[in-house]
Amino acid sequence: MDLSKVITPRCRIHDSVVKEAEENLREIRELAIGEGADILGVAGLKDLKGIYTFPPDLLSGFRFGISIGVGLDKHGSFDDSTEDEFAFPLLNKIAERICDHVHRRGYKAKRIAADERVEEHPPLRWRGDISHKAVAKSAGLGWIGRSMLLVTPEMGPRICLATVLTDMPLVPGVPMRNDCGTCSACVSACPIGSLRKRTFEYHPELLEDVLDVDSCDTRVEARPKETVLCYECMLACPVGKRDHKTKKV
Repeated sequence: MDLSKVITPRCRIHDSVVKEAEENLREIRELAIGEGADILGVAGLKDLKGIYTFPPDLLSGFRFGISIGVGLDKHGSFDDSTEDEFAFPLLNKIAERICDHVHRRGYKAKRIAADERVEEHPPLRWRGDISHKAVAKSAGLGWIGRSMLLVTPEMGPRICLATVLTDMPLVPGVPMRNDCGTCSACVSACPIGSLRKRTFEYHPELLEDVLDVDSCDTRVEARPKETVLCYECMLACPVGKRDHKTKKV
């Protein structure tokens, strides 16, 4: 019996699907990098089952989340204006370009803006349509550090993110385990002791075991209006670190 006649058709279909997904990802990554993104990855939305979204059925009809990242160290400073005037507009433009590309290919795409909020709670409890950090983590762009920020190998936690949801066939990444090792620079840098040194693989069971959200919120809310948010934990992280400056709170 010629086994090739039995197994080849299925293998060919599988190979064609994989090749299409790989080519789609290559095109999107080249587009994003060409527009100014530093990193890009893909999350399988099945891995994000149960995550908070607004509205609750936001992910319905989509299979993947494209995570786009723009680093901030290269600008030589890190404060609110770096995000508001550079990172957020750039990320939103890149996300729109990706949506246009996906639509031209006949698939669905929805941009989740980098800076859009749907619930106005105190700063550390702000929520968008979906957590960009959760999508980026699932896409394998970085791990959750002891600061509870996404830590990327290339730029540490000094990064801003946006997301595009799509049903286009793509190749998802693999989530990273926490790679902070024995480092606790962010914990030591916190001026009010909101961070606690804990060891975990992907994410602590309880956020409160690692971060005192209330005390951090209080510091951010109580800052003088002319000063910026507190970035001490971000700036202290040695991963991907370059020289940078920030205003002091």
